[in-house]
Amino acid sequence: MNLNFQGTYVIKAKLKCLTGLHIGGSKESFEIGGLDNPVIKTAASIKLPDREIKEGMPYIPGSSLKGKIRSLLEWQYGLVRGKPNNKGEIEAEVKSIDENGKPVDVAVVFGIRTAEETRKAGVGPVRVKFYDAYPTKETIKKWEEELGVGLYTEIKTENAIDRITSAANPRQQERVPAGSEFEVEIVYEVFEEQDHKRLKIVFEGMKRLEDNYLGGGGSRGNGRVVFENIEVCFKSKDAYINPNQNISSLEYPTVDEILQKFEEVKALVKGA
Repeated sequence: MNLNFQGTYVIKAKLKCLTGLHIGGSKESFEIGGLDNPVIKTAASIKLPDREIKEGMPYIPGSSLKGKIRSLLEWQYGLVRGKPNNKGEIEAEVKSIDENGKPVDVAVVFGIRTAEETRKAGVGPVRVKFYDAYPTKETIKKWEEELGVGLYTEIKTENAIDRITSAANPRQQERVPAGSEFEVEIVYEVFEEQDHKRLKIVFEGMKRLEDNYLGGGGSRGNGRVVFENIEVCFKSKDAYINPNQNISSLEYPTVDEILQKFEEVKALVKGA
């Protein structure tokens, strides 16, 4: 393994909810008539350069984005297979190393699941990192104007129907309203030349997410999202030593355009 840190791609985008979004959180208390399925919310206020994220506002955990995108890519690249356990049950197994003992690209980018396999494969650090995504300033204003001060979500009531008796079993689910936008930031570190090519996998995963769903209840209409106003820049190793160095960046309206013009993205390295 001959790894040498070369620089970092920084990807910033707006994630827009096309339908209501439900990423589950924990209930702080149990109340009669209380909500069954709350969304995850901030536990304390957060001061950002351009806005304040107040306590109780919904956000998108980086782990939710990374986990969903990774899962979609593992299925796309045929890395998931069923394996019987000692009870005779079928469990999912994800392949991280190919038949030649080399790590597959998805595992290099997102990380191999066990430390033992990581050492055996010699892949080094995880390449991609997903930060928590907080609502935009415009979305916070929209919530306050349309929902009311201190209200940031909607309640969706569903009915589960008993197939035998046709009896309805109502349930409530909290959702972030459609139209809400969150600021996404993804960092991708380069340690070898092949990593520049592997970066495309991240954008493939973002596109797969657009054609799937994020969070819970996707088969019932929740979690349809799209990435917009995507900015990509490359910070070379020297840029961390010399903060005055110019950093080139490119902007794209959609993930589709990035995938079509990916050679432009890789060329950012030459201008760094």
